[in-house]
Amino acid sequence: MSNATLVRHAQRHPFTEVREARHQRALQLSAVVTAIAGVTATALALVTIGLGA
Repeated sequence: MSNATLVRHAQRHPFTEVREARHQRALQLSAVVTAIAGVTATALALVTIGLGA
């Protein structure tokens, strides 16, 4: 990495940090929602199989 890139990276605007933090939070929320949906679908499938047996 060149020296200019290092300097530019160190001088990032605080708003960029806020935006990245929001992005990370959105990704985490998306992962949680996906996990809940997966567990719900699995439980529903097990109940359906159980009722069908």
